[in-house]
Amino acid sequence: MALPDQFFEEMRHLYLFEPLDDTALRQMMSHAKLLELSAEDVLFAQCDVSRNFHIVHSGMIKLFRISADGTEKILELIAANQVLGEDAMFVGEHSAYATALEPTQIISIDCSYLTTLLSKNTKLCLRMMTLMSLRSQKLIEEIGSITLQSAFQRVTQYLIGKKGVIGDIADPIRLNLPKQVIASRLGVRPETLSRIITRLRNEGMIDCARDIVVLKNMTALQQVANGMIGLKL
Repeated sequence: MALPDQFFEEMRHLYLFEPLDDTALRQMMSHAKLLELSAEDVLFAQCDVSRNFHIVHSGMIKLFRISADGTEKILELIAANQVLGEDAMFVGEHSAYATALEPTQIISIDCSYLTTLLSKNTKLCLRMMTLMSLRSQKLIEEIGSITLQSAFQRVTQYLIGKKGVIGDIADPIRLNLPKQVIASRLGVRPETLSRIITRLRNEGMIDCARDIVVLKNMTALQQVANGMIGLKL
């Protein structure tokens, strides 16, 4: 469906499109559409020709690749107001799969129009380059984490990051993603994630019930995350 007018203010406040004046933004919106995805719907597949640049309006998109043995590796989780498909816009095809984790709305902009707009607007082009650089930097950091840190470090860093504060007493946090999604994102098997959670609970660092986790000893968790305490399964 065509992009409704009520999306104008939201688009206006997106970092990428701030350099556009109202006329240019409305013109760009005329080349955009709103996609409604259900959970597990495919937005694009690896090697698909890139025709659109995407912005997640609501919901969440899973960006992943599949190994030769069928194992799924999640590369990134794209949440509301984040973009995807910008790399494929310049190389011609997508390098990964993208599916909805939950009911998701996508603002989809025609690539041909957007690349023409980028060629005419230096500030817009620089902002696109900034977004691509930040994503590249994030992926490099995550590769470093997987290759240089233990599974215990990655899991504890994830839990601390979900909490977002430092202290000895933490309020409960909700792990609102399926266990297999979290495990893939952290580069571990689902059964390994379960064993790590159990070990952290047995060590008195956390308590958990279903998808609710209480960080009971933030100091010890930080020491595990930093490699100062080495735990093994």
